[in-house]
Amino acid sequence: MELSQEAINTAMKDPEHLKKWLQESGRRWMTFNTKDLIESIPWPAGAQALAEIISMYRDHRRAIATGRVEIQKHMDNVSSEEVGVEVPLYKDETLEIEELDRAIRHMIGLASEKDPKWNLQNAPL
Repeated sequence: MELSQEAINTAMKDPEHLKKWLQESGRRWMTFNTKDLIESIPWPAGAQALAEIISMYRDHRRAIATGRVEIQKHMDNVSSEEVGVEVPLYKDETLEIEELDRAIRHMIGLASEKDPKWNLQNAPL
C-alpha cells in the first residue's frame, strides 16, 4: 500500500487517528516475518528503533491489569497465621488468550480472502 504524505500526516495527528488508520489499512494486527523485518531496517539505527519499540510495548502492557489475581501466602505478623493476599496480575509482552483468539480469527479471514479454498484442515503450505 503506497502512502501519501497527506495520509501519513493525518495518521500522525494523534493516537486515535493512528489507530483508525491502522485499522482501516488492514493493520489492526501486524505480523512480521522477523528475517524480512531485520533485513529491511537500516543498521544499526533501525535495530535500535526496533528494540525501543519492543521495550515501550512491553512496558505499556505491564501496566494493563488482566483482571485476574494471584493469591500470595504469607505470615501475618500480628496473629502468626498464614494469610492469603490477592495480588493483581498484569499483562506481559505476549498476547493473552483472548487477544490470540482475535488475532488468529483475523488472520484466518485474511487468508480466506486471499484464497477462498484455504482452510486450516488443508496441509500446511
